[in-house]
Amino acid sequence: MDGVPLGFQPMRVDHGNSATVIVGSSGELVRIDEFGTPLHQPVKPFPAPVTGGVVLNDIWVGTWVEHEMQQARMAALPLAGEWASGGGKEVLRQRTDSADLMPSSSIWSRFLDAEPMAVSRAGDGLFFATLHRGIYKIDEEATEIWRAPYPEWPDLSGLGSRDYLVSSNEVNGRIVIWSVAGGVIVLDSKDGGHVLSTVVSLPDSISGVRHDDNGGWLLLLNSGRIALLDDFESEPVVIRTPGPVSDAVYDGKCWRWTGWRHDGTLCDGEVRCASRKQIGVALVGDRVLTNDGTWEDYGLNHSD
Repeated sequence: MDGVPLGFQPMRVDHGNSATVIVGSSGELVRIDEFGTPLHQPVKPFPAPVTGGVVLNDIWVGTWVEHEMQQARMAALPLAGEWASGGGKEVLRQRTDSADLMPSSSIWSRFLDAEPMAVSRAGDGLFFATLHRGIYKIDEEATEIWRAPYPEWPDLSGLGSRDYLVSSNEVNGRIVIWSVAGGVIVLDSKDGGHVLSTVVSLPDSISGVRHDDNGGWLLLLNSGRIALLDDFESEPVVIRTPGPVSDAVYDGKCWRWTGWRHDGTLCDGEVRCASRKQIGVALVGDRVLTNDGTWEDYGLNHSD
């Protein structure tokens, strides 16, 4: 995979079986093929940062939040054909009813009255939450399947941003939702019924969560550490890294990650790290997408 420079600063990569979508820090979007080549010109469908996104069968569903004007949207873009840019922020300011302005190229779109968070795939549909409002499961046509109350963790009442949700993962027919402060709620994926609520004690706030049936839970911490967790009854194993971790994947044998000027692996309890000049944003196959929009080789392999 050679990879073509993107021409913008990437923030995240949304992976799917049918497509890979790169999200830029200023709301840019571009689909790439298996070689890292863009399938169209980068676009900005809505004048706001993209805060979440997930690839489904034939669509990518994203969320946009413009904090200054308190505007939030969710929309589905097709994974075939061209995507187009929308208007700039001045369009939002000039429209008397800016709730009517939706992301361009969308198959469907919705105005949201609270900040969306923790967007994840759920079979052919998706889960998401809106701040202090609720948790929702919708199908790929945006029809609501169920909703559940917004979670609360009384044990975290003294912590700032304790209620902000950073991740949701579907595991064995259940949806596991994490807050930035380590709060966990588990719901039944079919009907949203409450299964479990607990708190995982951690030395720092969570920036992201990864899960694999064989690799267990990997928690990305803001301070430059990761935490491994087998289940919610076990104590997390905290591992210091050279800097914050941006993305991590389990390859069947090892956890691999990239982040602030380093790549890392965890194999059979052994941690190895390799420095890099740029900041790794995401892992795509055996390549690392860096914060300057270029592609580099992953810094480690199993023989290192």
